[in-house]
Amino acid sequence: MPCGARGCWDLEVDGRALARHLGQDAPTDAYGYALRVLDRATADDRPATAAVRGVVTALARGAAGLVNAHDPDAVSLGGLAAALRAAAPDDFAAAYAGGLMAFHRERPPPVLDAAHGDLGALHGAAAVGLDHITTEAAIADWYETRVRQR
Repeated sequence: MPCGARGCWDLEVDGRALARHLGQDAPTDAYGYALRVLDRATADDRPATAAVRGVVTALARGAAGLVNAHDPDAVSLGGLAAALRAAAPDDFAAAYAGGLMAFHRERPPPVLDAAHGDLGALHGAAAVGLDHITTEAAIADWYETRVRQR
């Protein structure tokens, strides 16, 4: 479900955006649709390639805006974002460089593919869960309810 704002990445960098560029209705499975369009683009389908390039440009401009606001040491892209950049690396590089404020630093922060790819959110959720159950308070609670009551 879109957030309702204009210009947010949810509307500009996904399968719905690709469908809009291709003059098609919004897909019910935006991620799967995006992967199919990426496959078409790598097979030299001109309309798919143009759609991907438009979405990649929006992705890169947004990344540049975040770099301008937060001045990170590096940017990581996961999931669909990494696949989009890989499909049109020159478009990404040009839009990213063009969107950066020159006075922040001599060289822009590198853009890297996330180490966990599509599984990043799942790995993060598992880490948060593990952190939660291994705190001193959680272990003390476990001890009180499981071990001491025996």
